Amino acid sequence: MADNTQLPIPQTAGDLIATDEIAGVKYQRIKMIIGADGVNDGDISAANPLPITNGSTPLEIAGAIADGGDATTAPMLLVGGKTGAGFAQVFETNGSGHLNISDGGGSITVDNTHLTSIDNKLPAIQTAMPNGTDQFIPIRQLPQRVVATSYAAAGAGVNASEEVLIQTGAGMAVNRTGGNLVITSGTTVNSETVIRSVESVDGRVTFSVGDTLSQRIVNNNFYREFVDVIGDGLAYNIVNTTTVDVTKVGHGFTSANIGQRMDICAMSSVGVPQEAVIASIPNADTIRFTVAGFPASGSGTCSLTGWNKIELLFTGTSATTVNINSRRRGYQNTSTAMTISTTASGSLIMCTLQNDRITFSTGTLAVGSVLTDRSVIFTNIPEPDTQFYYQIRVKNGTVAPASTTTWTCAFTRMQDFIATQVELTGLRQFGLGATLPVSGAVTSTGTTTATLAASAVRAGFIASSGIWFDDSATTLAANATFTGTSRDLTVTATATAFANAATYAKELRVSAESDVSGTLWLEVSRDNTTWRRVKSVATAAVTGGGQYAEIVHLPSWRYARVGFTNGATIQARFTINSVLTAA
Repeated sequence: MADNTQLPIPQTAGDLIATDEIAGVKYQRIKMIIGADGVNDGDISAANPLPITNGSTPLEIAGAIADGGDATTAPMLLVGGKTGAGFAQVFETNGSGHLNISDGGGSITVDNTHLTSIDNKLPAIQTAMPNGTDQFIPIRQLPQRVVATSYAAAGAGVNASEEVLIQTGAGMAVNRTGGNLVITSGTTVNSETVIRSVESVDGRVTFSVGDTLSQRIVNNNFYREFVDVIGDGLAYNIVNTTTVDVTKVGHGFTSANIGQRMDICAMSSVGVPQEAVIASIPNADTIRFTVAGFPASGSGTCSLTGWNKIELLFTGTSATTVNINSRRRGYQNTSTAMTISTTASGSLIMCTLQNDRITFSTGTLAVGSVLTDRSVIFTNIPEPDTQFYYQIRVKNGTVAPASTTTWTCAFTRMQDFIATQVELTGLRQFGLGATLPVSGAVTSTGTTTATLAASAVRAGFIASSGIWFDDSATTLAANATFTGTSRDLTVTATATAFANAATYAKELRVSAESDVSGTLWLEVSRDNTTWRRVKSVATAAVTGGGQYAEIVHLPSWRYARVGFTNGATIQARFTINSVLTAA
């Protein structure tokens, strides 16, 4: 049966319609042309390809994608909206599984052989560390991300680009002045102000805070805390004086979380902001807490924070302490007081959350302040993937404070801290251009040397010290005697440990030289009054002329003195010297 079909048209021979017979059914053949409405831009052909547009940029497709052909097989040509070198890309296979990419100015061939070649250039890192002959991939270490909050722009409230004022408590005020955040506590019972950072950092973090408090009195609580946030503006309903339900849609907590803690804060209505314990999980949207001091009924909204947290709490009357604590998934340590610089004039606290510990160091806000290591927490360390926000909270107690307190927050800084553990298996010798860290009560000078200050600490005797005396150079008459100065070798009373930098009890060396013979001697005393001669050495002739004698003595008496008795001939020259070395 012929493909073409003639339709019966009366009184004419009829037109031929192009068709294609497939399984006894004829399908009409259609030839395509391009052009806008009412315009004929020509039949589609290799010379006039079908345009495919993406917005105003046409994409033309010509030829065919080679499939197992050879290098001469017509490629797929992608032509962008612009013409010229660099704007045409040709993708084709070359018969060997290669993919050729060309832009008119050159080509790139990518195949499995090339990928294998790249693999072979990389060291077998599973079995050996790379060395200087291995190929490498350059990388650049990203700097640590820092979230730094200062208060340079004066005004009421907080800077919205840095912090969120979750709630201002009754009778309290928040302002930025003099480059500080200033909060007044007021005297309203259970009043609470909550401020939180806009940004968060991961659970390996270093943070530092600077704070000054006008006074430290009871029923005032000032929190510097780093918390995860369960939710804000959550509805709560007081079940009874010891139970409250908080609604958090899809909260994700289960019965396995019963007994864990978090903080209920920023309460819009009746209730006491506090650390609360999960009592039960009534449903997927409700968390029931055990609380204290609540009224019998009431409702409002609140925030839930600090399922994971690090807490600094200025509380009580001491200006030189802060309570520290940490919480991991609702479980925490016992809050412990840590010594700090006085908050009366400005206290600096730095905390670092590492893989296995939280370390604390403190200083003052004065320029040149030196940090002092204070404390470490090893248990209930938050997980590395915790998202920490810093939170500033002022909370009055259940009894009204006696007067209002002004809290001046100088700054808050958080920094992602990547703890890279390194084990040194070998150590190259240090030269003058390299320094070793020195910690502890050591005075360090310069960049390449360390000087140990004289003190009662035995480390002050690491470098052996001593003292030299030019006892006498005055000649003696016949049979005359020179008696030296009495010297205290220990500067320490009986049965007392050496604790003085002027202790020279290790060794005493004395020598004398003369042109004539004589006797060098040493006397010792326990009380600097009664003397005993314990060593005496006659001079001996020295080849080349003169007489010489010396004594080396290990002291065991507190006092010592040296001397010399001349012989029967007057001296023409004479010298006696001694050296004391430290214990």
